[in-house]
Amino acid sequence: MTRELPKAYSPADTEKKWYQYWMEHNIFAASDTSSKPAYSILMPPPNVTGMLHFGHILNHTIQDIYIRWNRMKGKEVCWFPGIDHAGIATESKVVQQLRKEGITRQELGREKFVERVWQWKEEYGGIIFEQLRALGNSSDWSRSLFTMDATSYRAVQEVFIRLFDEELIYRGKRIINWSPAAQSALSDEEVQWREVREHMYVLRYMFEDDTTIERRRPVVKQCQNGMQCESSLPERVRYLAVATARPETLFGDVAVAVHPDDERYKHLIGKRVRVPIAGQVVPIIADEYADPQFGTGCVKITPAHDPNDFVVGERHQLPIVNTIHPDGTLNECAGEFQGMERFAARKAIVEKLKELDLVEEIQDYTHNVGYSERGGEPVEPYLSDQWFVRMKPLAEPALQAVQEGRVKFYPEHWVKTYEHWMNNVKDWCISRQLWWGIRIPAYYTEDGRVVAARSEDEARQKLGLDTGTPLRQDEDVFDTWFSSNIWPLTTMGWDGTDATLNTPTMQKFFPTDLLVTGPDIIFFWVARMIMFSLKFRKEIPFREVYFTSIIRDGKGRKLSKSLGNSPDPLPLIAKYGADAMRFTMINAAPIGQDVRLQINEKTQDIESLELGRNFANKVWNAARFLLLKREEVYAELDPTQRALSVSILQNSARSLSDAWILSRFALTVRETQQQLEQYKLHDYARTMYHFIWSDFCDWYVEIVKIRMNASSDKRYNQALINFAVSLFDGILRLLHPIMPFLTEEIWQSLEQRQEGESICIAPIPEPLEPENATALERFAMVQAVIEQGRALRGLMNIPPSEKLPLTLSCSTEELCTLMQTQEPVIRAMTRASELSIAVAALKPEGSVSALVQGIQVFLTVKGVVDVAQESKRLRKELERLESFAQSLEAKLANKQFIANAPAEIVQYEREKLVNAQDAIEKLRANIQELA
Repeated sequence: MTRELPKAYSPADTEKKWYQYWMEHNIFAASDTSSKPAYSILMPPPNVTGMLHFGHILNHTIQDIYIRWNRMKGKEVCWFPGIDHAGIATESKVVQQLRKEGITRQELGREKFVERVWQWKEEYGGIIFEQLRALGNSSDWSRSLFTMDATSYRAVQEVFIRLFDEELIYRGKRIINWSPAAQSALSDEEVQWREVREHMYVLRYMFEDDTTIERRRPVVKQCQNGMQCESSLPERVRYLAVATARPETLFGDVAVAVHPDDERYKHLIGKRVRVPIAGQVVPIIADEYADPQFGTGCVKITPAHDPNDFVVGERHQLPIVNTIHPDGTLNECAGEFQGMERFAARKAIVEKLKELDLVEEIQDYTHNVGYSERGGEPVEPYLSDQWFVRMKPLAEPALQAVQEGRVKFYPEHWVKTYEHWMNNVKDWCISRQLWWGIRIPAYYTEDGRVVAARSEDEARQKLGLDTGTPLRQDEDVFDTWFSSNIWPLTTMGWDGTDATLNTPTMQKFFPTDLLVTGPDIIFFWVARMIMFSLKFRKEIPFREVYFTSIIRDGKGRKLSKSLGNSPDPLPLIAKYGADAMRFTMINAAPIGQDVRLQINEKTQDIESLELGRNFANKVWNAARFLLLKREEVYAELDPTQRALSVSILQNSARSLSDAWILSRFALTVRETQQQLEQYKLHDYARTMYHFIWSDFCDWYVEIVKIRMNASSDKRYNQALINFAVSLFDGILRLLHPIMPFLTEEIWQSLEQRQEGESICIAPIPEPLEPENATALERFAMVQAVIEQGRALRGLMNIPPSEKLPLTLSCSTEELCTLMQTQEPVIRAMTRASELSIAVAALKPEGSVSALVQGIQVFLTVKGVVDVAQESKRLRKELERLESFAQSLEAKLANKQFIANAPAEIVQYEREKLVNAQDAIEKLRANIQELA
């Protein structure tokens, strides 16, 4: 009838086979001209240098779930893939490669260097896509875009030109993040902040004239009680004590600031002091930036080397003196320290200051320092000529779009973060001093005029110059994020030439339905895409944004290679399977909460992946049983007769368990669709897990076995197995979005499929029948009785092979009738040697009992259980549980634990206590019965 499934599920063989099948049959290809309703997602473009990590796993699994789910709902679905050229990261890779060959990029020259980077991209740039295919991504790969493809290149330059013409782009001097290693500006998201322990140097700035000031000098003296006491003595000094963490920038000092209300220094405002070593005389100014509580309350102002000082300098119209070269060495302003690397210079300058007795004090100082994400060196706040976008005019409509709900955030609390960013937006530095990237289309005349243009000829026309007048194009390239912020436009075919931005793809799929991304780039990417889409297309780029969770290890630490807690996912996918990986990640990711993974740092394994693999095996084994049983009941029929014999159970032949599983299936369909609509993916995974593992496999499939073993009616058995397989078909379709490979393999085996058929495009199932509340309630009673019978066996330590008599004493005739109709199921599932069911049945001698909603369950253990030995065992177990419960109560009474532990951990501990208390009550009852 159909092919037999192998005994064990082999993810590696299955995944490769079905992905190739999907690609060969263009399952993922989308049409711009389809009449079906559209659904689309933009893939956040991974870096061309990128390799698969757990952030990708979570992010792309979420996207793929929604792509597959909507495809099965009959929509025209498009997942737009792409790769980012990653300017600094990629250039650094190739520079390292050249260094091994003994060549510098300068020796190679710009044109040859860019050619070399393209070669590197062609060789290594597609690796991340291959890895995403291994995960199961169902993207329309024919639409893949690289941010430096010709169409994207032109569009990015066009955006710059239009903004320049509207005076929303300008060139100016600002303090920016500077990488001395790359000799380029860095975006804020390319800076990693680390807590660093350094020193705060309190230096003596001598007054220019004979001014002296009184200050209190701390002294230690002997008190009457013999203890040492701290006191202070007044003294007059001819200097101002100024604290700094960066003495290497003394040569750029142009003022010393004090707070205007600081009584210690108010009378000194306007006086002048001499900068130690450097020698320049600078004014003492009043500015609220100076914090009276920090250091000495006096702060040196160095506008070229600190962003806050730069703002102070602008307020007071102070000069700007740059004292550091782009490579991080001190320049000619530093005198004898010229040419020294900045940190080596710091040490040398401090030694010189000590020699001259200009160091008042050196204190330990812990603060945050920015490091280049790529080069690893401390970032230098650097005054530089750069290109900037005026962000405020762009931010206002983008803020309004979110506040009005046109763009919705999940979880919603990220709206507050978004509002904070947008209300405090600053102009964006978009230029980078690199060769790899989209070159800025700005042209300069010899006399310094500048214009943005699509070519040199257009630049001359705009400037009113004659043909052939020499022009120089700007050497810089755009910040990578400048190309990413128009990702919604370029992925849909805009190449900068269509003034209306209305390509056929946009007409079908714009705006997209969902963006899945991390909250760390809510401003750097999400906000800017909204800004630029509204600016250039007058439309939001996406309707909903799902922010993923932060992934942490069992100790609560973010995953990091340096900590050894960030394993390579690919070997784990090879070991457990892509579906197990996908399911485990979603199951561990409640919306708005961090993901916790128990990582073995020694083996680099993740134990929780067992859950996903075991679940896949459970589904596989259920499929094998159903298909083997179907082969058995049809074994005597030829293929023609088999086709005629495919019948489904008629209502008259259905049992309570059939009605119950149909209702549970209907509930599961409704719940999972609601959960997906509300982005409760964690709940969707758990609902599917519980329904398949418990309801379908542990209950219904087991009952099917019992019923088939008890029946000699072939027609009945055929109908029963067809009913189960038909239901299983719907279950597979519900599970497919999260476990695509496993479900395709099994679904294809349920019946003979046509070439090109796939579960990917099979419809999301509808409930086979409405929910039946009576069936749910009645079967729940049967389940409770069976569970109590099993619990009594477990409590008495009865081995599975030992069958014992079971008696059900019912409180009503109705309950008695219900239990009698389910007698074969109850007897088989409780391993009962005999089953007695009656109203008000007497308790058998030598039995233990449990009460279940009006039914007393008696398990006869006389002659099987050594009462004295069993009582001893149960008392020992009771002592252990009571001690365990006490420890849980103490933990939950600890206010510090409640205040500091994650909410889910506290809840887990409370659940453990409730379970322990329940077990204690049952143990006490059974000890009493045995007595």
